[in-house]
Amino acid sequence: MALTAQAPAGWVTVRATEQSPRLSGFASVQPGTPVTITALQAGVLASLAVAPGDTVQPGQTIGRLGGPQIAAALATAQGASDAANAALAAERGKFADHLSTTAAVAQAEAAAAAAHADLAALRAASNLQSPVAGQVQSLAAGPGAALQPGQPVAVVQPAAGAWVRAVLYDAPAAGLSPGMAARFIPANGAPAVSVTLRGVQGNLADGGLALAFSGAGLPPGEAGTLSLSLPPRPVLLVPSEALVLDDGRWWVMLHDAQGDHAVEVVPGAAEGAQTPILSGLAAGARVIVQDAALLYHRDIAAQYQPPD
Repeated sequence: MALTAQAPAGWVTVRATEQSPRLSGFASVQPGTPVTITALQAGVLASLAVAPGDTVQPGQTIGRLGGPQIAAALATAQGASDAANAALAAERGKFADHLSTTAAVAQAEAAAAAAHADLAALRAASNLQSPVAGQVQSLAAGPGAALQPGQPVAVVQPAAGAWVRAVLYDAPAAGLSPGMAARFIPANGAPAVSVTLRGVQGNLADGGLALAFSGAGLPPGEAGTLSLSLPPRPVLLVPSEALVLDDGRWWVMLHDAQGDHAVEVVPGAAEGAQTPILSGLAAGARVIVQDAALLYHRDIAAQYQPPD
């Protein structure tokens, strides 16, 4: 097959969209064993609302984080959210004057939504909540203590019932906040159970993140899978067949004023026939789909000498 420097007919224009990354991992239903409540963010334990022996309810705030680290993180997140909102308003104004495109507005909307979700998650993480109903068994820190992510604060003995312990990998603690909905899917084929994230138990030695969930009708002792969706984020979707893997790195072929050339990208997890691109591309770029791998390797023959 003879290939030329011109792009084939099969190319697509990259557009921005929103994606809600889905996390899943092993989970099991735990009996009423003690649950350790840990800090989600680095900060100072500004207040503690419980003492050993106190009764707590699911989602009840037992303490609050403060200090310069939390304040700085909140200020940064608030600034990013305000900037994203201002950029969205400006883009909508340009669109009304026919100086922008629908794709640019959609990208600005996705960026604003992601910044707002980050701010909301950080605010929620500054509150330490009990994942279950029960009694405070012991306290591991007091007001004024400097805490790191995953550091224990209190231990709660559940009053009754069961809860779900899930272990997720590559899960950003900052993006997880109490109250997030998830599903526990039993391995025995029983119907999935809706559960609610109540808190992060801590980081495991192998890099996993242990999470505590509450729910009604949990089958005692059952193991399965926990599925959870993170807040939406702006991504660029391209057809999966446009991606070329070369020596452990991913590339796509662009068609622009300079002709056809390869650019390195960082893809996310494929969703059917589409793959989100996390970095390396911009909205509006033209990505070649048809014969992308052949175009990428079109000069490979020059690197080899035929046998004599």
